[in-house]
Amino acid sequence: MDRKKVIAYLLIANLAVILIMLVGKFKVVLSFVDVVFSIIVVPIIFGVFLFYILKPLNTLFRKRKMKNGRAAMLTMFIFFFIMAGAVKYFGDYFIEQFIMLKSLFIKIAQERGIIEQINKIFSGDLANVDYYGRFIVYLEKYIGLIILSGRQLFNEGMQLFSDILLVVLILFYLLKDGDKVEDIILKYTPKKYEKTMSETIGQSNKVLSSYILGQATVALSLAIMVYTGYKIIGMTSPMLLASVTFILAFIPFIGFLISMIIPFALAISMGMPMVIKLFILFLVAQTLKGRLVVPLIMGKAMKIHPITDIFLVVGAATLIGPIGAFVVVPLYALSKVFYRNFKPYIIGYIQKKFPEKTI
Repeated sequence: MDRKKVIAYLLIANLAVILIMLVGKFKVVLSFVDVVFSIIVVPIIFGVFLFYILKPLNTLFRKRKMKNGRAAMLTMFIFFFIMAGAVKYFGDYFIEQFIMLKSLFIKIAQERGIIEQINKIFSGDLANVDYYGRFIVYLEKYIGLIILSGRQLFNEGMQLFSDILLVVLILFYLLKDGDKVEDIILKYTPKKYEKTMSETIGQSNKVLSSYILGQATVALSLAIMVYTGYKIIGMTSPMLLASVTFILAFIPFIGFLISMIIPFALAISMGMPMVIKLFILFLVAQTLKGRLVVPLIMGKAMKIHPITDIFLVVGAATLIGPIGAFVVVPLYALSKVFYRNFKPYIIGYIQKKFPEKTI
């Protein structure tokens, strides 16, 4: 291998790293990346996720000779109708359970004297205090907070509305024209790589479908298991806590552990017997998940070692946050598919660029 070429490529790599580090120091660039991520990337992720969840139903309508647009509209109507019914049916219950949990935590804080300690910290000598001046300062402060909160609430509401609208649009067009994505990609693929790219797209589609549907099934199974266990051991708010488990279980490995933080906090306040019962429930659920549910549902579709999964999820969660932990495993699986199919071309390119020479 030519030593000069090696030095040149190492120099380019180092300069690229330095450039990325320097760019990261500019707040404008970081703000721009954050806006692009929140406005574009996140809606695309949720749109693709919902697409693979609803794809079997959409495919069923298409097999009945229904037009693509009508099939997509009917699929989305059924989905949103079910979601609206679930929100209507469980909404009041969740609010009631949340208020009950809040009251329980306040009661625990009062029993242990936490609130009194906080009041002692913030209370001071009330003598010789300019109450009028303090009132004016507080009034100005709270008026400013109200104005700022109202503006922030409006901005957050508009952002949420635009994100939901974008997710709905992405979902609709994926359901309607999802099968045309491969044609669009192949249109811009060189003839030499068309066959390999077509195989890669097909395998990637199967990987994403297997992962998302499998992970949703695993999350639902785990939520049902812990809900049944909560009812047996007498844990408070079992439906609410099981719903939290269902949502967080979409994050591999660490999601279930995070979902058990609140139940263990409640169990500690309820006494050591409840802690022991909850710990046994956690061990049983984790064992069934690892030994039965995940192997039976997910199988070997992802073909990723569990240790690799843990490092990927923890690393992505640290660098990007919950969204990174959610998408890192399928992205890694897709990169493996791409590398496996294009490996001969990559090796050929490297051998062409760096022919074997005596250093």
